[in-house]
Amino acid sequence: MKTWFKRILIGLVVLVVVAVVGLAIFLLTFDPNAYKYKLEELVKERYDRTLTIDGEIELSLFPRIGLAVQGVSLSEAGSKETFASIDSTRLAVAVWPLLSNSFVVDHVAISGLKARVIRGKDGQFNFSNLVGGTAPVVTAPANPAEAIAGAAQTAAQAITSGNLPSSGSNMQIDIAGLDLKDGEVQLQDAISGMAVAVTRINANTGRVTFNQPFDVRLTAKLEGGNPRVDANLTGQALLTLDPSAKRYAAQKLDLRVDGKLPGAEAKSLSMRGNLAFNGQKSALDLSALEVLFQGEITDPAARATNVEASVAVPKLSVDPHKSQLQIEKLAVRAKGGLADGPFEFAVDAPALNISPASATGEALTGRVRVGGLDASFGLNGISGNAGELDIKEAKLDSTSKSGERIVKLNFASPLSLNLLQRSGGLSGLRGDVNITDPGLPKGSLQIPVIGSLNVDLLKDQASTKINAVLEGGKFDLSADISKLRDTPLVNFALAVDTLDLDKLAPPAAAAPAKAPAEGKKDESKPAQPAPAPAADDNINLSALVGPSVNGTLKIGKLVVRGLKADDVAATAKLDKGKLDVSSLTAGLYGGKLAGTLSLDAAQGNQIATKLSLAGIAIEPLLMDLAQKNVLSGTGSLALDLKTAGANAYAMKSGLGGTLQLRLRDGAVKGINLTQTLRELKAAISPDAQDHTVAADSGKQTEFSEMDADLAFTKGVAAVKRLNFVSPLLRVTQGEPASIDFVRNELDLVARARVVNPSASEEGKELIDLKDVTIPVHVRGTFDKPSYTVLWKEAIGGILKRSLENKLRDAVTGKGKGGAAVDKALKGLLGR
Repeated sequence: MKTWFKRILIGLVVLVVVAVVGLAIFLLTFDPNAYKYKLEELVKERYDRTLTIDGEIELSLFPRIGLAVQGVSLSEAGSKETFASIDSTRLAVAVWPLLSNSFVVDHVAISGLKARVIRGKDGQFNFSNLVGGTAPVVTAPANPAEAIAGAAQTAAQAITSGNLPSSGSNMQIDIAGLDLKDGEVQLQDAISGMAVAVTRINANTGRVTFNQPFDVRLTAKLEGGNPRVDANLTGQALLTLDPSAKRYAAQKLDLRVDGKLPGAEAKSLSMRGNLAFNGQKSALDLSALEVLFQGEITDPAARATNVEASVAVPKLSVDPHKSQLQIEKLAVRAKGGLADGPFEFAVDAPALNISPASATGEALTGRVRVGGLDASFGLNGISGNAGELDIKEAKLDSTSKSGERIVKLNFASPLSLNLLQRSGGLSGLRGDVNITDPGLPKGSLQIPVIGSLNVDLLKDQASTKINAVLEGGKFDLSADISKLRDTPLVNFALAVDTLDLDKLAPPAAAAPAKAPAEGKKDESKPAQPAPAPAADDNINLSALVGPSVNGTLKIGKLVVRGLKADDVAATAKLDKGKLDVSSLTAGLYGGKLAGTLSLDAAQGNQIATKLSLAGIAIEPLLMDLAQKNVLSGTGSLALDLKTAGANAYAMKSGLGGTLQLRLRDGAVKGINLTQTLRELKAAISPDAQDHTVAADSGKQTEFSEMDADLAFTKGVAAVKRLNFVSPLLRVTQGEPASIDFVRNELDLVARARVVNPSASEEGKELIDLKDVTIPVHVRGTFDKPSYTVLWKEAIGGILKRSLENKLRDAVTGKGKGGAAVDKALKGLLGR
């Protein structure tokens, strides 16, 4: 027995010695670098990526598996371009815990990590084949914030959707600590054009174990050109990660950012508090959360200075699966400065608790002050449950002041919400609009309003009906809206008895024009360019880009910018920023209007119109439209015009097309051409000079017919045809013949002829001017034109005609022989 025991003992000793010697030989002879190429081939075969390890792999196997490697890079799929690289990394893994299905890493140190994360036009990320692929998000964002959110959403799907590569067992991961130095991640989005880099990344953690809290500290630099970003980021938190259960939490979060952000310049942006998210239930819990912002809002659509904003959330819990919402002492505050003055904003929700069983809460209140607006709103009387949430009163009160005009709104309605069906409505909207303005006929205008609004988010639709009493007549608006989540599609019908937009929304008073310097204009100098547009003259029609609208309008009496029309009817269609108004008809100043109008906000505010006006009285039309009394008569007007531009100046400069005017029995205001010719004829002599007279609103030249054809090019109208007919005169166009609507100037030569001197007693004095063309140069501004009779060009013909007449009188015996002829010649020669 002892012999066998000795043999067994000796055998075990020999076995241990052989094992130790064999292990020692293995450790001394094992070269992990011999497997680099095999690893590279494996990565290439499985992921179609090139793994490159430039440095030596240092490996130790006991008591911990230690790995150190330098110069590691991984290419993009199917490309030689680098996806990620690491300058150096070190880690050590305990051996014995592997036998108990635990992965214990002593420490991980990574230096010089560089990665490029790209979302392609197909919505897929360039790391999708490494994590199993995710459903792409391909909707083009409307702004930088949506671009960042969309990229983050698609990236997060790799984690929250459970599409990470599944492990064969529930291995426990335990990392003693992680150090990341000098990291850099580039983010690019082909859909939005976003290009942002997170540089100078330095991070370290405490012991990392799934489903156990661990410390994280992080500093980084955010840089980018689209959107423009240049900010510093620091943060720390106590994180808890449980990917298998899709639970993530950040306790004692302290995140701080300063610098240039999309749409803002942050002097200080901070977030402190506790967050928890359950991906399986989409449940979110916030506690002791506070967000603070100080800085400027640089977004052109909402510029603000010296902004101070805060959001305080002592407790907020949202669980969509259980239809539960709990809020305690939510407070939102913001103040700062806008272009038209300071602003303030506040919202308070003291308590709100909604569940499938009940709904209780205190009144939610809010207030907005900006410029001349002071508005307050609130929700009172909360009851019911998540399925049928009833709010006794949703209320809005506001007062806005602009100059001497004060507008007060007072609206209230019961509000019902079904959180489970995601629907709701204002069933009994009632209120009043009160306008006080000394310019109104009675000093004030009151508009009672009733209506309703219903929204169904599951069906993706909404509808509304508004009925009001406006100046004693009806105002009925109905609208149905679909595709709320996509591009809204609106179908509407508007019927109004009387709509005076000048009362409801009067035009802003124009700034007084600067008086020109006194002194005679030096005509030898070249014309100065047209003045640049005012800084606030921009025409912003961006609101037309997005929704699709179809509808009809019927208005009994319409007043807009002084223009008056009756029985207005039109069909409107808005799609992709282009507004088409067809079947436009109206009664206008004793006549009829018909035509079409189109406006394309997506193509540089392109405007095109074709209008025909028949039987209109031109004088009241021009008075109401342009406040100018320059022409009278009744007739027709045909317009075919196009233009485009971002402001009124550009619109004028781009005006092109044609205009045809046909008037009967009217007058041109500003000059009595017959009287002017009589006065000049009386003082005629061979050395007569051109004579200029200023416009006189008390004078006019009457006509029985007036036809004019104008062709517009770059805002300047060339008079192609002018036919002015009166019993005494005929007038046609000469050279030049232009009307400059950009500079508001006239440069027109009218060629006048006396055709029938016997038509009136006054005309008989112009017998010597019969059939003689007398040019009249009309020039100057629209407000102060001048009329220059060009006698130098006409004097020859006038003298010739006068000589013929006097000789005829002498020969026919109206004079007395030679004495009469001599007297006629002396009269012509001025002797």
